[in-house]
Amino acid sequence: MQADVISLIHPGLKKLIYEKGWKGGLTDIQKTAIPFILNGENCIIEALTAGGKTEAVFFPCLTKAAETKNDSVQILYLAPLRALLNDIELRAKEYSEACGLHCFKWHGDVSQKEKITAFNNPPNVLLTTPESLEAILLRKPNWQDFFRNLQTIIIDEAHNFAPVDRGCHLITLIERLCYKLDKSVQRIAITATIGNPNEMLKWLAGSDKNIGKRIFVESAHKKEKDFQIQYFYDNTEDENEIPANYQRLINLYDLLPYKKSIIFGGSRTNCESLASAINKLNSLKNRAIPIKVRTHHSSVSKYYREEAEKRIKIKNDLESGIDSIISTSTLELGIDIGHLDHVIQLDSITSSSSFLQRVGRTGRRQDKPQFFRGLILDEDDLVLLTAVLSLGLKGVSENLYLPRRAYHILAHQLICLCLQNNGINSKKAWDILSRSYCFSQVNIGEFNELVSFMLENNFLRDVDGELIIGELSEKVFLGANWQKLFAVFSSGPLYEVFNEKNHVGNLDCNFVESMEVPFFFILGGIDWEAYNVKADSRQVFARKTKAGNAPRWKTFNGSDVPIETAKEVGKLLSSTDVPSFLNAEGKTCFQSAQSRIINLNWSNGHWILTNDFHQSEIVTFAGDKINRTLAILIKLFGLGQTSSDYKSIIIKSSNSEQVLNIDNILFFINSIKEESPANSSRFLLKLEKNTKSVFFSKFVKCLPDNLISASIAEKSYNFEGLIQELNTNEIIIKIDSNSN
Repeated sequence: MQADVISLIHPGLKKLIYEKGWKGGLTDIQKTAIPFILNGENCIIEALTAGGKTEAVFFPCLTKAAETKNDSVQILYLAPLRALLNDIELRAKEYSEACGLHCFKWHGDVSQKEKITAFNNPPNVLLTTPESLEAILLRKPNWQDFFRNLQTIIIDEAHNFAPVDRGCHLITLIERLCYKLDKSVQRIAITATIGNPNEMLKWLAGSDKNIGKRIFVESAHKKEKDFQIQYFYDNTEDENEIPANYQRLINLYDLLPYKKSIIFGGSRTNCESLASAINKLNSLKNRAIPIKVRTHHSSVSKYYREEAEKRIKIKNDLESGIDSIISTSTLELGIDIGHLDHVIQLDSITSSSSFLQRVGRTGRRQDKPQFFRGLILDEDDLVLLTAVLSLGLKGVSENLYLPRRAYHILAHQLICLCLQNNGINSKKAWDILSRSYCFSQVNIGEFNELVSFMLENNFLRDVDGELIIGELSEKVFLGANWQKLFAVFSSGPLYEVFNEKNHVGNLDCNFVESMEVPFFFILGGIDWEAYNVKADSRQVFARKTKAGNAPRWKTFNGSDVPIETAKEVGKLLSSTDVPSFLNAEGKTCFQSAQSRIINLNWSNGHWILTNDFHQSEIVTFAGDKINRTLAILIKLFGLGQTSSDYKSIIIKSSNSEQVLNIDNILFFINSIKEESPANSSRFLLKLEKNTKSVFFSKFVKCLPDNLISASIAEKSYNFEGLIQELNTNEIIIKIDSNSN
C-alpha cells in the first residue's frame, strides 16, 4: 500500500523522503489522504498533533500543481497566525522547490517591496492570512490574474477559525474569490479532531455542491500515557498548613529541571504571575542552575514570542536554552516548539479537543510517553478537568458551534464588496454573500433590512442602483490605511511597551493608568521597570529589572462548558468509580463531589427535577449554553427567577410567599419541546428581544437593533440544542421529603 501511494507523488518529493530517511515512510493519514486529494475532492484532514497532516495535504497538492505549472497562484494556504506561516515556510518552500515550484509567504511583516515583486511574478504557492488576502482583494485591481489558475485552497487549523468571526470572514473571502474567478476550486481543511466533522464539511463547501469527505485515521501506534491530575487542598483553618497555591508552585517547580515543558497557565495575568513566582523561587532556592521560563501570549511582542519558541528547542546549552514556556492557548496551535517532555495544565479547561491538542505536543520521541499533569486548587476545576481528561483518553472531541447568522460579518463583507467592485448592486451582493455557511440562516428580507439601515445611516450610498461606500464607513473604517477593515476582530485599548527601540508587547490601558511611574511589571516572563509613560501616544518605556508584578488585562468573555464535557461530568459524578489518574487528595475531593450527585440517580437520557415549593432545580448536565437558554426562557415567561451553570437550572419563586407551580413549569418545557427548530418561534423571538446589549464587534454600528440582538442571541444561546435535548431526555420529578 505504502509503495503504491508514494508512487503517486512527484518524483522530487519521493527523492526528498528517501534523502531525509523518514523512518516508516508515510504516516497513516498521509497514505489515506494523498490518493483522495489527488482526485480533486473537497475534504477535511482530521488528526491529532504531529500526525503528518501538513505533508498529507502539501504532497498531493504540489504534485497536481507541478503537472500544470503556470504563472499564477495554484495553491492558496491560509493560517490563523503569522507565526504559523513563519513556522511552515521552510517546509513549504523545500517541498515546493522539490517539485520545481515557487512558494511565497505574504503577511504584515513582509516588506511591500517583496509583495510587489511577488504580485508581479506570482508564486505557485501562496502562504497567507485572511487579513492579507482581504488586502489583496481590495487593493490589487488585477488580482484575478494573480489567482486565475487557482486549483486548491488549504485552511490550516480550521477548528480555530470555524467557530469565530475570523472563520466567517475567511469562508466568505473564499466565496468572493471563487465567484470572481468563476470556477470551482478544491477546498481542504486541516483540523484537530472535532465532534461534528460533517457540519465542518458543509462550512467548508459553501456554494460548492461537492460536500466532500472527512479523512480520519486512528493511530495504529498507541503511545504510553503518563497522565495525572493533582489536587492541592487548602486547609486554611490550620495555621501550620502550607497554603495550597504554594504547594502547587513547589510541585510545579520540581517538575521543570532538565525537561522541556509547556505550561498552560490560563489568562495572561496568570501566566505572568507564574513566571514571576518561578523567578523569585530561583533566588529563594539559590539554584546554581536557575529554571528559565518565558511567557507566550497575545500581549507579548512578536520578537519575544519567537525568541521563546526558538530557545525552548535548544538543548544542552544552559545560556541560550530555556526550560519552559508559560502560555495561554496561543501554543495550542501547531507552532513548532520542538520535542517536549511535559505538558502541564494549571486550573481547568473545558474542551477535550484542546486537551488532545495540548497533550499531543509530548511523547513524539520514540520510547517516550505522553506526559500530562493537571495542577488544581479548586473542586469545580478538578471535576471539569477530570471529565476533559476522561473524554481525551477515549478520543472524544466536542462539537464546534458554527455561526449561521453572522450579521456583523455580513455588514463588513458588504462594505468590502463595494470597495472591491467600485460599487455593486444589492442583488449581486446577496448572490455572492449568501453562498457562505455563516449566512445560511440569514434570509433575503434581513439582508435588505441591513442594506436599508446602512443606507439610512450613511454607511452606504446608492448611486444609480449601485451600492458604494458612505461617508460614515470612510470615517469609521477606512482610516489608518484601512487596517480596521482588513481585520474583523477588535482589540481593547492598549499601551505599547518598548525597551529603548525594541517592542516588548502591550499592556492594558486600565493597568497602566492605575500605576504611578516608576512601576514594576513582568511581561514575556521578564521583569521590567516602567520609567516613562506617554499617555497621548499610549507608549510605555521600560528597562529590565529583577522584580516585577504581573499586569492585568481586561477580558470580556469566559469559556462555556460544552455539552459533551458536561455529560461526562454527570456520568463520572453519578458513578461510584473514581478515576485512577487522580492523586490521593484528588480522589478524596472527587468522592465528595460524587456524594452530592449520586443519590439523584441522574443518567444520560434523564433530567432530574427536584422541588421544595419555593425552589426547584433541574439537573441536566447539558452544558452552559443549553441550560442558559432554558433558564432565561423560564424567567422571561414569568415562571420564576432563574440561574444556571453547566450542570443545572435553579428556579426560585419571585417572593417568599409565592409557591412554585411545577405543573406550569413542566407544561412550559413541553411547549418548547414541541417547537420545530427550523421555524422562527415565539420563544426564539422572545430571547432575541430580551437579549442584553453587549459590545461584540466594531461592525455592530452597521446593524439595526433587532439584528444586533439576533447576533448576540446566537452567540449566547442554543435554542436548537435545547429542543434536541428536550426530545431525547425524560424529566423525572423528585419531591424533597422535607417539603410538606
